[in-house]
Amino acid sequence: MMTSERMVIPDKNFTLKQVLTRLRKRGGRWGCELDDSHVICTVDGVSVALSDNILVGSKLKIGSRKSVFEP
Repeated sequence: MMTSERMVIPDKNFTLKQVLTRLRKRGGRWGCELDDSHVICTVDGVSVALSDNILVGSKLKIGSRKSVFEP
């Protein structure tokens, strides 16, 4: 389980959806845990939509509505 990580944002038009897609491509549990139906994201402490742009230097918090104890 990871608590923090740095990611290079390639340009100023990079969206939250693109960040999540990049993380899902790692495979394994990443795809399941980051499913759009249960993922919760904030950028710099504010709730955001998947289509919102991520600015360089922003702090993303990614969580899940799904419990780790659910099958």
